[in-house]
Amino acid sequence: MRHAQLGGAGAKGRRMTATDSELARARALETAMARLALGDEVEDDPTAIGRWLDDAGVHPDDRAAILERGIGRLSGYRRLVRGNVQGAIELAIPRAIYRMGTDVFEGYLAQWLAEDGPRTHYLRDVTREFLDYCEPRWPRDSRVPDYLMNLARHEALRIEIASQSARPLDSEPGELQLDQPVRFIEAARLVRYAHAVHQLSEEETDESPPDAREVALLVYRSPSHEVRYLELTPLAAQILERLLSGIVLQQALLEGCAALGVSLTQEVLDGTARVLADLAERGALLGGA
Repeated sequence: MRHAQLGGAGAKGRRMTATDSELARARALETAMARLALGDEVEDDPTAIGRWLDDAGVHPDDRAAILERGIGRLSGYRRLVRGNVQGAIELAIPRAIYRMGTDVFEGYLAQWLAEDGPRTHYLRDVTREFLDYCEPRWPRDSRVPDYLMNLARHEALRIEIASQSARPLDSEPGELQLDQPVRFIEAARLVRYAHAVHQLSEEETDESPPDAREVALLVYRSPSHEVRYLELTPLAAQILERLLSGIVLQQALLEGCAALGVSLTQEVLDGTARVLADLAERGALLGGA
């Protein structure tokens, strides 16, 4: 591929090459198809089709070809894309969708697709992007329970963790040192919720509300590839949160205790050692850096 040339006359600036023109033409088509798939439905009549193509800046030759054929076959592309996105989200957060109702969910889905839409190339990530869009909106909607974002995040996390690397079965954790960071497996996250959604039934049609209490969980993938959850004490959460960010063990201990106004005693040291040993046994911790 040839690089773009710089004009010799300063006022002319950058010259357009054939490659630039082709890329611009392809991007316009890409924009048109994204709007077709994710935006408002385009009616199958020349006026509506022409408006859709003009808004995307589609090249006249491409515009003429699409107008000649109509939008019939392209509508199948719209159904395929939207169906794949909706199916991925429904698979990831079925209990949250049941509790808010299908109509409410599909309304937010259509709104997200029209206003923002997925930016990722991976279906496993579309649920996170959808929830990022909904997070500031659901608290203002009386139809959505106040705990639902916690539940949806909790459900979606299972797929994220399941796609990350666990510790190999035959791997042994290394020795820990106070002046070094602690290494965790890739598939480990510390999450905080305002409701104990991890204790809800796995039954999709169960609508029992969770307890309203602050919860910190370590979510990880075991060597046998199961996603597991460990509820943490406030102090353990403060220390592990810092260790997961890469802070050395001694500093994590000092900062974690300071955050809760407790002293770094021998009892705290012994308790932390037990927690880290337990995490190593569970396969969530790899050892010292």
